[in-house]
Amino acid sequence: MSAVSLANPSISRSCRANAFGSRRMARTTGVRVMAARTTYKVEVEHAGKTIELMVPEGQTILNAALDKKIQLPHDCNLGVCCKCPAKLISGTVDASAGMASDDVAEKGYTLLCVATPTSDCKVVTCSEDEILDLQLNA
Repeated sequence: MSAVSLANPSISRSCRANAFGSRRMARTTGVRVMAARTTYKVEVEHAGKTIELMVPEGQTILNAALDKKIQLPHDCNLGVCCKCPAKLISGTVDASAGMASDDVAEKGYTLLCVATPTSDCKVVTCSEDEILDLQLNA
């Protein structure tokens, strides 16, 4: 039996001889099962405007915004410089990769460059001074 590969890898055709000696193309369709990737709806309020983003699981809010050509304050992209702070109004994020203290996180603040949503959420950007004051006075 010889197999011919087609442009679509989920479909293959094999050529088989039947009982009368003629050749017939038999078509088999392979079904690809892909895991559904979770996407979260994130509302970002910045400079008086509300922006709605769909953020794939594992992606940061900042990177999702930058992918959509939405400019938000940022610098290091590592959760160190505190240039991208936001107040979490609703929902949950994982920002454990950042340098914000637990006290600051408990008060609902996060850094957008390391904040990956774990549910639909809403955040409001705030000033760098606001989060630094909390960080230093924690």
